[in-house]
Amino acid sequence: MTANPLKSLSDYSHFMAELFARPNVKSSTVAVWSDSPYTGVAEGDVIFTNGLRLRMREEVDFDAGIIISYGYEVYRGEERLYWYDDFPYSCVQHEF
Repeated sequence: MTANPLKSLSDYSHFMAELFARPNVKSSTVAVWSDSPYTGVAEGDVIFTNGLRLRMREEVDFDAGIIISYGYEVYRGEERLYWYDDFPYSCVQHEF
């Protein structure tokens, strides 16, 4: 794998597959796709062996090699524990 997995759809897809094949991941519905040669999206849920669920969405700019938009929510059952996103107000973790 290259030093920056955010430089191509192939590298990004491989990186995500490796992340979600770890022993602490029970299952994943994360799909990675591209709408253009320059951008990619990863979206879905990850269920961890400790019972937590991560709902995620990332949009990647392959030319710049960066995540340009993101949203992550962590749940225990139906209870949302916290979330992170790229909106200016959410520079800190939100807890209920």
